[in-house]
Amino acid sequence: MKFFSAIIFFILIVNLSLIIQSCNKSSGTSSVPATPKDSWAVIQDQILTPSCATTGCHASSADATYSQHNLVLTTNVAYDNLVNIACKNFAANSGGLLRVKPGDYVNSLL
Repeated sequence: MKFFSAIIFFILIVNLSLIIQSCNKSSGTSSVPATPKDSWAVIQDQILTPSCATTGCHASSADATYSQHNLVLTTNVAYDNLVNIACKNFAANSGGLLRVKPGDYVNSLL
């Protein structure tokens, strides 16, 4: 029985070493690694632009609800309109919240 356990152990070790070696081999082609988008670009592209910066919501100052929020979230102005900006909401503003306070989600309305 010890013999079979030793064989199974040996087979597992060999398979594991082959898997590790295959993970470390280079493909032979040199490629430049993709640069990750900065976090703001991801937020803008995947959340704000498709969901918020739409006509009738936060696309321009001509939107019907603009007077309530004074917030345009299009690519060229969203960051400046959100980060380190006081809230228009009375309760949030009274509580000292900013729309987005970097690194401090507790004191950020959004």
